[in-house]
Amino acid sequence: MKNIFKSILCLFVVFLSSCDTDSTGDISDTTDYAVIEMNGSDEVIINQGDAWTDPSANVTLAGAPYPFETSTVVDPNVPGVYYITYSAVNDLGFSASATRTVVVVSTAPSIYNFEGNWTRLPTSGTRKGVCTQISDRYYTYDNAGGVAGVNQLTVTFINVDDSVIYIPFVENASPSGLSVRSFQPGTITDGDNFSWSLSASGFYGTFTRNFTRE
Repeated sequence: MKNIFKSILCLFVVFLSSCDTDSTGDISDTTDYAVIEMNGSDEVIINQGDAWTDPSANVTLAGAPYPFETSTVVDPNVPGVYYITYSAVNDLGFSASATRTVVVVSTAPSIYNFEGNWTRLPTSGTRKGVCTQISDRYYTYDNAGGVAGVNQLTVTFINVDDSVIYIPFVENASPSGLSVRSFQPGTITDGDNFSWSLSASGFYGTFTRNFTRE
């Protein structure tokens, strides 16, 4: 009797195992995901009033062209930071997407000049940095994360429209080789205060960093 019970139990376990394996195999073997390839760069910077045509994207599923949606229309006459997301959903509801950042920089003379010595709040010796003006709305800053040492970041940033600030992608921005870009657009409070958040590997969080003029 015990042997019969063991045999039945073994068959039951094998049956369940077989079902799980077949089910997982079916999902992975039969599901095709949309593949999205953006045309051109994933980050574009233009001046207000410049001609703009969305390069769009090539989207395929199982090697064939596939329909997709575009989230945002860029207005080249209105300064700001635009995010264009191209997205597609397959028949089983699995989605894929890719995002392009377009920065439209104001051509009006800026009311601010950020050149000088700055420090990240709360202030301390290791949080200090120097801002150097390149042109009216473009600057370099040598301590974008407010952290001294081998991971100290030197970036170029843009005063987009006297209210929004943006850090374009910079490769090898630190002695340790970190790359950086804005995680989201920063904010200009006035000529003596601004803030931003960074995307620069796991060393830096994406929280807001506040800076004030010394």
